[in-house]
Amino acid sequence: MKIKNLLHKISIFLLSALPAHSGEFDIKTFGTIGSVYNDNSNYIYRKDIFQKDGSSGDLSFKTDTLIGLQTSLNINENFSLLLQGIVNNDYNDEVKAKIDWGYLKYDSGENIVVKVGRIRTPYYRNSDNLNVGYSNLMIRESVEVYGQVPFSSYNGIEAIYSNIINKYFYTLQANYGKEELTVPIHSLNQKATVKVDDLYALNLTFGTTALQARVTYLNADITASSLSLDQLFGGLRAYGLNELADKYEFKDKKSEYMGVGLFLDYNNIIFSTEYGHRKIPSFFADVHGYYATLGYSFDKLIPFITYAKSKMDVVTYEANTGISALDALLHAQNLAQSSETVGMKYYINEHFDIKLQYEHVTPKGDYGSYHLSSLQKPQELNVFSFALDFIF
Repeated sequence: MKIKNLLHKISIFLLSALPAHSGEFDIKTFGTIGSVYNDNSNYIYRKDIFQKDGSSGDLSFKTDTLIGLQTSLNINENFSLLLQGIVNNDYNDEVKAKIDWGYLKYDSGENIVVKVGRIRTPYYRNSDNLNVGYSNLMIRESVEVYGQVPFSSYNGIEAIYSNIINKYFYTLQANYGKEELTVPIHSLNQKATVKVDDLYALNLTFGTTALQARVTYLNADITASSLSLDQLFGGLRAYGLNELADKYEFKDKKSEYMGVGLFLDYNNIIFSTEYGHRKIPSFFADVHGYYATLGYSFDKLIPFITYAKSKMDVVTYEANTGISALDALLHAQNLAQSSETVGMKYYINEHFDIKLQYEHVTPKGDYGSYHLSSLQKPQELNVFSFALDFIF
């Protein structure tokens, strides 16, 4: 049975079991009502590539607004079922519901946890609560790091081992699985089918309640295909340009992501920084980036500042292969940019918070930035955001 069909049956079972198991069944609702204004109409400011619309010289409520549901059903003292779904605006500019993650969980009650089903990829510190705005300081995480890999969940298994040595804790995660998804290619106004096979990852988190560090490594075989991509690389091979096709075609490419992070929460001082490096030997070029956030907690009010930067390992906007269609594809891969963000989060109560945020984005190089540009020469963006988060 396919995982997606299994998760669908699990969700039906959870909902149908609610009246009979009300004492064991837990439901949490969360969401964000957000608005974004980007002052540069030559760019579309999105939360991620899975959105078609965003702010482009206008006010958009589609970028961050979503509603979600978390459910859990305790089967016995060791086994439970967990499911999270969200409703938001997708790459067809339609409001759609989807399963964010859902799995069967085994908890030994001591040091070992095993999950089977649809699971979050452990790239980043906030991978598990990406869509739960109330749990995060910023309205959206820095795209210079969090935007490097276009999928955030996979179908498979996760094993977690945790322990404590004196006052220090450590958690080791091991993941294995696969994924298939549709990824928009905004520069071509098309969608690509992406298949991720033999995905495995290791993540180590260690530290104290005040200071933590994490290291992540992920490896997978990835293939991306679409009508235009297949025509382009098929044409190269038809003309005997096999070396060029082998270099840039995104087919069964061994891909890697490596990340490190450091996090401090001490005497009202909040500091976090993460660095990520994506390596994919194809037209989907290698990129690395980092962010650093510093905040201070005045009880319910937390002002913060963030600086982030991403850079291509090889400059893609200077590509000159002699094939115009391939050059255009490589130009569009330039994700180099920097951003400065200043904002604040205010806890209204245990269920609501308000966030205000200003972000200044500077693309680097021709066709640069994570946001779709209609111009070869980059221009700066000023982005103003507001969000009301809730959780019940």
